[in-house]
Amino acid sequence: MKNHRLSLKLFAIILLMAGLNGCSTSGIEAVGKPGDAEIKKHLLIHNDALAKKITISDMRSREVGGLLEVNLKLTNLTSSDKSVAYRFSWFDADDFEVEAGSDGWTPVNLHGAQSVTVQGVAPNGLVKSYRLNVKGQ
Repeated sequence: MKNHRLSLKLFAIILLMAGLNGCSTSGIEAVGKPGDAEIKKHLLIHNDALAKKITISDMRSREVGGLLEVNLKLTNLTSSDKSVAYRFSWFDADDFEVEAGSDGWTPVNLHGAQSVTVQGVAPNGLVKSYRLNVKGQ
């Protein structure tokens, strides 16, 4: 019950942030935890309704062989199953996208309240940051 209340509060914060920030891109940036700007800048959901139901957490990154490697948890905030697809966008130190569109969409089924770990490795050593793009199937 406590987790359900937390999910409802999180959902309300996501709605509030989306309403206050407007939408300057083709998707809505969702907030994983109240005030956690780091999660907000790493997640772009390309569907307004889905943005209220999916979030990321436990973001980890490291450099392996000169390449950025990321590992994060994608979570379904609802009790119903969600079929989504994701792909990474990679950015250099100046926030320019590197090798745009080179990664394909990876499908994943999220059961109610399920979390899955997604991983990605940057295409080259110029990459300094990333964004996880999520869309409904």
